[in-house]
Amino acid sequence: MEKANQKHILVLITNPFALINVIHSGLIGELAEHYRISVMSDLLTIADIERFNRHFGLNMTLLPLPVPTVSKPLKWVRSIQMLLFGHHHNVDTIRIKLMERSPLAYRLFSVSQKSPMLIFLSGTLLGFIRNWLIRRTTLPGIDTLVAKYHIQAVISTSPLDLRENTVANSLNVHGIPIISIIVSWDNLTSKGVINSKSDLVLVWNKQVALEYNRFYTSLGDHTFVRIAGIPRFDTYFRKLPDRRHHLADSAEPHLPTRMILFATGAVKHHTCQNYIIRDLIEYAQNRPEIMILVRCHPGDDPRRYNGFTSIQNIRFFQPFGQNQIPPADFLEMLHSQLITCAVCVQVASTMLLDAFACNKPCISIAYDAHEGMHYAKSVRRFYDYSHQQLLPDYLKAQTVYHRRELFEKLDEIMLGRYAPGNLSNALKQAIHHTTPDSVQLTTQYIREWLG
Repeated sequence: MEKANQKHILVLITNPFALINVIHSGLIGELAEHYRISVMSDLLTIADIERFNRHFGLNMTLLPLPVPTVSKPLKWVRSIQMLLFGHHHNVDTIRIKLMERSPLAYRLFSVSQKSPMLIFLSGTLLGFIRNWLIRRTTLPGIDTLVAKYHIQAVISTSPLDLRENTVANSLNVHGIPIISIIVSWDNLTSKGVINSKSDLVLVWNKQVALEYNRFYTSLGDHTFVRIAGIPRFDTYFRKLPDRRHHLADSAEPHLPTRMILFATGAVKHHTCQNYIIRDLIEYAQNRPEIMILVRCHPGDDPRRYNGFTSIQNIRFFQPFGQNQIPPADFLEMLHSQLITCAVCVQVASTMLLDAFACNKPCISIAYDAHEGMHYAKSVRRFYDYSHQQLLPDYLKAQTVYHRRELFEKLDEIMLGRYAPGNLSNALKQAIHHTTPDSVQLTTQYIREWLG
């Protein structure tokens, strides 16, 4: 129940994964015990807010204010800033992405990194552009927003989004504290620079905390960084109702005894993943006890897989539906699929951590549809991204570089020869908690900061 003296917090939500991390995880429910919560979003409608309020027992309100847009010139400036950031800090992810797009630009980028003077210059320009963007990105009418809604703190759930930076910068001028939640382990090395001054930053693990301090201390920031873990992962460490029935076909209600879960990756990174499905179908061809569940990435289009729908032991699942808003039971459904499967197969995504958090083996695909593909277009490059390199060796051990290796790993798991080993220690390095404590710890840090 709201109290008259509760502080009013504005939560910025511009990304579906951030939405899952703060609403579906239960974080906003915890915060609502102590604060009045309003949301500014370009994803959610009033109907969505009402639906989530009913499902999670919340009392959020959606502010009737549009999320600011970013002009093309500002997008160009930010692209230049990202290149400078990658150059100055020698970020492998940005170097590899540049290789994908322009071999010439990549060569110039690599050669220029041999010059200490150019590295110093890129750092100087990086700081100049960031300070300019912080001053330049402001929201007209912000005085009215502050006066009308009495906002006393802002939580930015995607702080590498310039739209959220614009709101944060505008409110920060009025002395309103900014709390940033880094939504994923790859954000600091793949999405450029946070163009706002946060008062408190919450991150997944020690490695991300060290990255933040490395990148932003050089820009003059002395932000408090706290390691809180991953709020949405709390679901994996709770006992939930068995929801396996949703995997069965109405015409064939009995599930096969073993399931392979294949989670497709983002199409913009890996345009064709049909060859992985074909390999899995071939593996299961003479194994009637195996079913393949293909869980489509939210940006994936299930129609891409129409050619497989007539195959009896394969199912396709699109978790977001048509409107790109994750349903209220998104995390429960994912948890159910993970605990039901014998093994998860994925391509350089966070699903590796999701699977291991559910104590399931996970095979990472690092081979292409055709041998001899150039590195700049090969799936192998994803495993050289900065955040992937920081994974403990144990979590990387199930990576396969040929379909033959995939079949060997599947045999090992299906025949019961897979041993979890020191999984818990490796997981703690990546996700910080192996108990449902991240939501509580995140709330604790926010409350301590706001007083």
